[in-house]
Amino acid sequence: MLLGHLQHATHTLPAVLEKGLAYLRATDFSQMAAGKYPIAGENMFALVQDPLTQAWDTGLPEFHARYLDIQYLLEGEEAIGYAPADASLPRITDHLAERDIAFVAQQAHETRLLMRPGMYAIFFPGELHRPCRAAGLPMQIKKVVIKISAELLSA
Repeated sequence: MLLGHLQHATHTLPAVLEKGLAYLRATDFSQMAAGKYPIAGENMFALVQDPLTQAWDTGLPEFHARYLDIQYLLEGEEAIGYAPADASLPRITDHLAERDIAFVAQQAHETRLLMRPGMYAIFFPGELHRPCRAAGLPMQIKKVVIKISAELLSA
């Protein structure tokens, strides 16, 4: 997991991650409706979302196998739970084959990330994350999730 702010200089990252961050820097999302936007076909695309955050004690951690996420907050405030990958955890729901997502039980030692506009968190395949949690009271947020095929990371 990597945490940063889009306007701050980054350390040297793999070119594919830099491409995703460059897309975020160069795109005006203010008038974009929620939906899926291609960047490099199914290998890299953006999901513009406008969810209502939910109470911290709700929701299940998720992970992906084929894609990594760059979760970028545009508006509002969001808490995201994070825990390292643990392949031994039993899956409560497994849709990895169809939708590249699986859910596990809440984790006792989860780290809470507080996201403010301009911040991003990168979650690699297998890493547990629980997005869209309320940092205080539930609120409408706007965020972009860049999905990048894990194959591109190793290319």
